[in-house]
Amino acid sequence: MAKLNPNKVALSLGITAVVLYIICLILVTIFPLQMMAPFVNNLIHSVDFTGMMTKNITLNGSIVGIVAWFIIAAVTGYIFAFVYNQIEGKLK
Repeated sequence: MAKLNPNKVALSLGITAVVLYIICLILVTIFPLQMMAPFVNNLIHSVDFTGMMTKNITLNGSIVGIVAWFIIAAVTGYIFAFVYNQIEGKLK
């Protein structure tokens, strides 16, 4: 199996996270909280987000979220590719 390029995996995962974040941002903007709260509660079991959810979405907050999720996902992707490459030949 070919080795993964950590930079490409990092960039791919970072971009994917940003796309998903923007989709989520659009859905939260469009749908009422009464519809979103049960959906989000089902995604993460044993946690009730009903009282924590808000429609107070700002441009600055959105940009911070986009940048933060890109960095988190890119670092995760880089570490994943690095670890994969380290164990890829050893587990045959």
